[in-house]
Amino acid sequence: MRNPFRDGGPLDVAMGWLSPLISIALLWKGIQMAQNGASLWWPLTAGMVVALHLHGRYRRSHRTKRRSSLQQVGDDGPESSS
Repeated sequence: MRNPFRDGGPLDVAMGWLSPLISIALLWKGIQMAQNGASLWWPLTAGMVVALHLHGRYRRSHRTKRRSSLQQVGDDGPESSS
């Protein structure tokens, strides 16, 4: 049985879609709570969660682009030198 938590696995892909929905919902609820008199820490903390999610998305997209470009260079290297 393959690990569903591996990079590119089904749970990894699902978290990529659920994470922005959950973080934006938290931000929305934090803004509503602050408008109704709750602490301003709720929307600030939720905004940090959104920022962390976007940072993770950015790093993941660049890691996969770099990995695919390194594989292309590695595949061409030994064949062209022969």
